[in-house]
Amino acid sequence: MTFTIVAHEPETGNLGVCLATSPLGVASRCPHVRGGVAAISSQCHSDWRHGMAGLKLAEQGWAPAQILGALKQKDPFFDYRQIGIVTADGRAVAHSPSLGAPWTGHRVGAGFVAMGNNLAGPGVVAAIHDSFAASGGTEFGERLVRAIEAGYAAGGETIGQRSAGLVICAPGIERPLIDIRVDMANPLPEEGGDAVRDLRRLFDAYGPIAPYYAEAWLDDPELSVAEFTARRASA
Repeated sequence: MTFTIVAHEPETGNLGVCLATSPLGVASRCPHVRGGVAAISSQCHSDWRHGMAGLKLAEQGWAPAQILGALKQKDPFFDYRQIGIVTADGRAVAHSPSLGAPWTGHRVGAGFVAMGNNLAGPGVVAAIHDSFAASGGTEFGERLVRAIEAGYAAGGETIGQRSAGLVICAPGIERPLIDIRVDMANPLPEEGGDAVRDLRRLFDAYGPIAPYYAEAWLDDPELSVAEFTARRASA
């Protein structure tokens, strides 16, 4: 019950996942991202063990298709799962389950996967795919959020989006550059709210200062957010 973009940015090596869904707290269980290794989303009867195992195999140099095959071998309920994998070299693969809720499917692009389940129709995944494919040159986080917004505009999930998240990791950095989430839309969709809109507001506020928390103040503890923002604006 989720729609998702899993992607690699060749210019920086960054990896990311952006997604939205009707259950609560989607970012706590579906996305698994490690800088310089892989980005994975396990959804539609998600199994967090697939994300953890997939990252370990990717770190050992396994190709995405090999990882997917290994996960399938060990999971008797694999045909309930939807999985997208993109490794640090930009290779991508996806699996959509035969026992997933309608409509369920995916499209694999150059260095990314667009996928979803229990959607309004195939146009949702097509919109995610086309948005990301056409937005080269745009900042990576913005591309990911726009892709999910495109899926939302195309109908999104049939029940409404109660939670959403964005995770971006860079090679050589242990913590994510960005790890933001809407665990519960406020108000809920049935009351007129939507987690995709909430995620956009959060990203617009936090995205520009994410580099401040990720690295800028580590060696300059007296640097304020305001000073950092001013320096970037004048650069």
